[in-house]
Amino acid sequence: MDHTAQWRERPCLCPGGPAESHGRDWLILVNVGNFFTLESVFVAPRKGIYSFSFHVIKVYQSQTIQVNLMLNGKPVISAFAGDKDVTREAATNGVLLYLDKEDKVYLKLEKGNLVGGWQYSTFSGFLVFPL
Repeated sequence: MDHTAQWRERPCLCPGGPAESHGRDWLILVNVGNFFTLESVFVAPRKGIYSFSFHVIKVYQSQTIQVNLMLNGKPVISAFAGDKDVTREAATNGVLLYLDKEDKVYLKLEKGNLVGGWQYSTFSGFLVFPL
């Protein structure tokens, strides 16, 4: 099994969701089983309890970002970063979710922009307990 980091076309977090726009190089560190699509959507391989976390960095002062973790198109949890005196600040959160096979989980930027911020941001998910 190859665990080597790979450079691929990277999606950016946009108000419409992950499928609406793409950018340059995104580093995929681990994707065992290929359950993360190239658009950064996690597709559950089986029913179970999954852990998700994200850390999204805003890179401009005087802006606020809001990021939602979406499950099948509906927001589950949110995170905000909005300190007007800080150039780089993290919007971060994590959750355990019950997923059925083929449920889709992804991040959606509800407010703000991440021009350049993608390179400092992470999104991860994994199976904790199969059902």
